[in-house]
Amino acid sequence: GGQGLEGSIVKGTMAAPYEEPNAFRSTPMSFVQILMQREAAHDTVHELGNLECVEFVDSDANKQKTAFQRPWVGEVRECQEILRQLRHFREMAGILKLQTDSLDEEPASNLHDVQVEFAELEKELKELTMRQRSMDRTAYERAEHSYLLKVADSELQPVSGAGGLTPGALDPLAAAEEGAGGARPSSDRALRSIWGTIAAERREGFERVLFRAARGNTISKFSYVPHTVREVNNSGQVEDIEKVGFLILFSGSVLQDKVGKICQSMDAHRFDIPEGKREREQLMAELKEHAAEHKQVTESAQRRQAAVLGPFSTRLGAYERWALREKSIHATMNLLNTVISNRTVLAEAWLPTDCIPAVQAALQRACAKAGAETPSVLHQLKPYSTPPTLIRTNKLTEAFQGLNDAYGTPRYLELNPGIFYPVTYSFLFGVMFGDIGHGTLMLFGALGLIAVEKQWEGKKLNEIIAPAFYGRYVLLLMSLFSIYCGGVYNECFGIALLPWSYYALDCPEEGGPCGATPIAPPAFGVDPVWSIAENKLGFANSFKMKISIILGVSQMCFGLACKTANCLYFKKWKDLLFENIPEYIFLLSIFGYLCVLIVYKWCTDWVGLGLPAPALLDTLLGMLLEFGSPIPAENVLYQGQATVQTILVIVAVLAVPMMLFPKPLLLRAEHKDGYQPMEMENKDDEEGGSSHGGHSGAEFDFSECMIHQSIHTIEFVLGAVSNTASYLRLWALSLAHAGLSEVFWERVMLNVLEMETHPVLHALAMFAGFAIWASMTFGVLMVMETLSACLHDIRLHWVEFQNKFYGGDGVVFTPLNFAAILAAYVEAESELLSAKKIAD
Repeated sequence: GGQGLEGSIVKGTMAAPYEEPNAFRSTPMSFVQILMQREAAHDTVHELGNLECVEFVDSDANKQKTAFQRPWVGEVRECQEILRQLRHFREMAGILKLQTDSLDEEPASNLHDVQVEFAELEKELKELTMRQRSMDRTAYERAEHSYLLKVADSELQPVSGAGGLTPGALDPLAAAEEGAGGARPSSDRALRSIWGTIAAERREGFERVLFRAARGNTISKFSYVPHTVREVNNSGQVEDIEKVGFLILFSGSVLQDKVGKICQSMDAHRFDIPEGKREREQLMAELKEHAAEHKQVTESAQRRQAAVLGPFSTRLGAYERWALREKSIHATMNLLNTVISNRTVLAEAWLPTDCIPAVQAALQRACAKAGAETPSVLHQLKPYSTPPTLIRTNKLTEAFQGLNDAYGTPRYLELNPGIFYPVTYSFLFGVMFGDIGHGTLMLFGALGLIAVEKQWEGKKLNEIIAPAFYGRYVLLLMSLFSIYCGGVYNECFGIALLPWSYYALDCPEEGGPCGATPIAPPAFGVDPVWSIAENKLGFANSFKMKISIILGVSQMCFGLACKTANCLYFKKWKDLLFENIPEYIFLLSIFGYLCVLIVYKWCTDWVGLGLPAPALLDTLLGMLLEFGSPIPAENVLYQGQATVQTILVIVAVLAVPMMLFPKPLLLRAEHKDGYQPMEMENKDDEEGGSSHGGHSGAEFDFSECMIHQSIHTIEFVLGAVSNTASYLRLWALSLAHAGLSEVFWERVMLNVLEMETHPVLHALAMFAGFAIWASMTFGVLMVMETLSACLHDIRLHWVEFQNKFYGGDGVVFTPLNFAAILAAYVEAESELLSAKKIAD
């Protein structure tokens, strides 16, 4: 059987690049068909799900079937019912405080037998629960009766004997009736009372309705302090309600009927309260005796429930895993093609090419487990749709890849920008956040999160710690690059830290500005003498702004280089020649030339030449806006500058029509009668055209293609300017970070250190000053500035860098993964439990 299985493998017809793994691209995928016996389908899906590398595809034969017409929909419903029952059992186990999940023994019975067993258990538990609820309802009513008895003698004393109260005082119509010749029976004129309780929130409405219905012919009294009582609602749930006791005095049977109906409509509970004190004490004793009996009966019922549920509670976790796995297996089996014959089924799936041997072994195990007479057969086919994207990551690259995927999943075999994030993202963050001290604090935090990695991994953390722990390696690399860039800036908590200097200072004894004599260039970083120079801000502005432009143009050129790699990999020669190369020419002719001027200006000793340093902004504006005009003498940097700039502008302008017209015209020439010819379809398929080569065999619309190319050209030309300007945020945030650090240090700590007062007061002031400085440093610089720099950093990658080459519209590879399904179920259950607690 094993030899026959291996002989059934048919190698795919993919091009060579698709068969070779590449660290910079997604994992090569294979589209396969698996032919298996119907009896082996369950075990096959089970084995492949354990591999976590197979994504099943819904068969075309099932497209006309609804979800309720699939062959294994009944089993899926049974699994859902079992999960509902297990959820109920877990709630009951929590109420009874039973031990759960201590055993890892899964059921040996089949799905139907387990459901029948659980149904009988649930029925028995429900009967016990309903009997308990009935007894609880009676006990709660007796407790409410006891409360009313307590307040009857203290807060709700009857007023019938106070001051000669008569029925006539309550019913002014009685005298009128007697004068008209009518006479009421003595029983109707007797003073009557109704005792009861009502929810405290309904007291005012109850009084208002009672007054209007009785026309003021009642006297009502309410207890002063609400009392919390338990009550079983209509849905069988126990809830706590604040209630007040009341006493209503009236005369006549008509009012008695009205008051009774009002109490019933407003959910007021009526109770009988004896008039004599001895009778009340006797009733109170009886109620207490009933409460004690109810407590004993409740404990006995709970022991009975625990005896019934106990054997299952220790295996709830195992049963949940089993039910979830069975549900996912049968839901996956509903994707199989079952119409080819009564005994065989056909599965279509995506899997990584390097996992085919593992899948073969899993098929052999499944056939042996199911006792199948015929081995399952795997065929590797040519894909008819876009393959899904699988990016394999490790602990270091996982969070960085998550940042990239938040924008969009890479297309299949497209160059993955996430592989560059550990360097580019961390470095640009360091440029904005560069400070040795702050970077060191972040490094300690990252190392602390990495130190507890084994203890915290897999556990649910709070919503503040969880993102930081997930991105612990991101914080690690960001902190290292922040320390490096802080060393370049020579900044540590806003202070110049590195001691070496290019200058020797000569400060006069009588005070005044110091002179500076050049000695030797510093070994690393910015010269510390700039921290005390009068033009410190101007130097920092110029230096960081020019660095930002150089870094921005460099990263955009790197984005174009990534597009070049994609064009070469997929053999998109038209995109390479008539999009990518003109984009290089346009960007480098203007902004690449600006970077060259920046470096040239840095390398020239303008003081030694006795010439003022030209303003590069004026040079760039004159190059574009004053084309062909002579360059002013103060803006000349080198001989022949006017000729070079004129040539560069002409080349940049010519690059625009090269981006706009050739590609649509060539595509129009290739498409005859509005359709792509067959030989071009085959060629596109060989070049990976199924995912990147356009729409093979689809109708070609030249106007649509021309509009698309025009939009791309305009977007790139305008984006070259706006994206370069956008990189100036590196300069702005770096300057803001340095300025805040310096202000916090000078205005808080330095002022405290320079205080001249009593040593004790100075020590207290230093303690208070340090606390304020540390709080502001952590809250503003370590938290707010970090978040701000991260957001600006991700924007630079998503917009300025990735729009040069990145599609980001790929399909995520989602294999059958039992562990992921269980994790999602546990998370959903925990969120549901949290929501219930909040609601309660």
